[in-house]
Amino acid sequence: METARAGRPGDGKPRANGFTLVELMVVLSILALAAAAVVLTIPGEERDVRSEADRLAARLAAARDVAVIEGRSVAVNLAPSGYGFERRVSGAWQPLPGRAFQQRNWPGGLRFIEASGGGVTRILFDRVGTSPTPQAVVLTGGDAREVVRVSAAGEVSRGP
Repeated sequence: METARAGRPGDGKPRANGFTLVELMVVLSILALAAAAVVLTIPGEERDVRSEADRLAARLAAARDVAVIEGRSVAVNLAPSGYGFERRVSGAWQPLPGRAFQQRNWPGGLRFIEASGGGVTRILFDRVGTSPTPQAVVLTGGDAREVVRVSAAGEVSRGP
């Protein structure tokens, strides 16, 4: 006794070989989502500059908070190579302890420009959190540009 098989010529049943249009569209949609995820994770110059500006702004705000909590002056030294934090202890400047306040070099391709055009700058926070040295620090990389501002009131902000 012979059984009927799908796709046999002459039996009147459609062939079951290949993929349907819906199946192909589902596979293409999944591939498109995967490709979009890969493209979004590739760091670009603009994203690098923005994330470094965010990091600097957060660290400046933390340094201001340390100045208020400890009741002593805190300084942030910015140079073309990177930046670091110091606090005033017994009349002398000492490195600010803590992992968040370690000396940090600028990532490759990123340049620091002090808004007044100087190459090296120092931002001070006094023991009440105000800054006698308000500054605008410009970070650039390729076509991207971000500005981190410290106001006289000690407020830290970031923007283009």
